Amino acid sequence: MLRFGILTLALAALILPAEVAAKKPTGKISDLAAFTKVQSYCIDASDLADDEALDLRNFIITERGPKKLLSKLPWTYLSDCSKGDPDVVVRMKFDRFAPIGNRAPVDAAAEFFEFRAYLRIWQDSSSQPLYEVEAAPSNNDGANDPPAVQRREAILSAFWTLVEDVQRVSQSGSKR
Repeated sequence: MLRFGILTLALAALILPAEVAAKKPTGKISDLAAFTKVQSYCIDASDLADDEALDLRNFIITERGPKKLLSKLPWTYLSDCSKGDPDVVVRMKFDRFAPIGNRAPVDAAAEFFEFRAYLRIWQDSSSQPLYEVEAAPSNNDGANDPPAVQRREAILSAFWTLVEDVQRVSQSGSKR
């Protein structure tokens, strides 16, 4: 009986931290209360290079449909950031990195590289993002894919993380 009790305690010590960690948001949330109150958003691609902005716009068009990724966000999407007064503005930034353990940005002419997408959510004219996350392409063959494919995969990973974080925060808020 004592062995069973010790085994149970040992398993609980292993499982509980994993469950608690699994419920924490992956991205950085600077103001949890404000994050939980978001009702509407837009995606601003105005600061991106033309090819990056095109990739982001194509992602939005593809993923806004029913049962697609952006439909999983419980927020109302506004297509124009200058109209409708969204609660938050989503902005993306991309960097290229050498794929072999080197996290230093590489020259655009480098043969092999992989992208990182930085998704940041801004509220009003705040100097600090309300939410931010870095994401790599979700496929394993990243450095061999063309830049457009890598960017799309990195955008997909970033938005998946956002959706999961919104769900985690919403679930933890409903349990209080």
